[in-house]
Amino acid sequence: MQIEQLYSAYLGELYGIAFFTAFAEKYSDNSHINKWQKLIQIEQITAQRLKAGLAPFGKDCPDIHPEMEEKGLQDANKWLHLEWTELVNTMTPWVEPYALKYREQAQQAQAHHGLFTLVQEHEDAIWAFLKAEQQQDTDSLAPLEQFLSRYSDTTSTSP
Repeated sequence: MQIEQLYSAYLGELYGIAFFTAFAEKYSDNSHINKWQKLIQIEQITAQRLKAGLAPFGKDCPDIHPEMEEKGLQDANKWLHLEWTELVNTMTPWVEPYALKYREQAQQAQAHHGLFTLVQEHEDAIWAFLKAEQQQDTDSLAPLEQFLSRYSDTTSTSP
């Protein structure tokens, strides 16, 4: 069960990479490109670490998953036309249930605590960033940067 939860989170990272990449490539307001890039990095790092962490348990995590990538692209295309404030106000409540779900999974995990914590912290960072953007906090990138500084060493496979 827990391996499947983590695998599902891995697939969610592939979705997220496609979703945020669509915004980085197509969003009309280029002043936010650095934010999209940081969000993509968070998804990539989380995916890499989940893949490495699941491999010893025989769980094969594909580098490409066309269904998840297409879903991420389709969902991004629904919101590409939104102005930044409206986009952030749309994304924040959309991310919240995932943050709460991953927090609950991390608290209930009987094993693989490091991987569950990674997933929780990645979603918490995204949610905190979006909430800070809603409040027009000039340091809104701080939660993303804190996550990246903690986990960006991709040579390590443990969170």
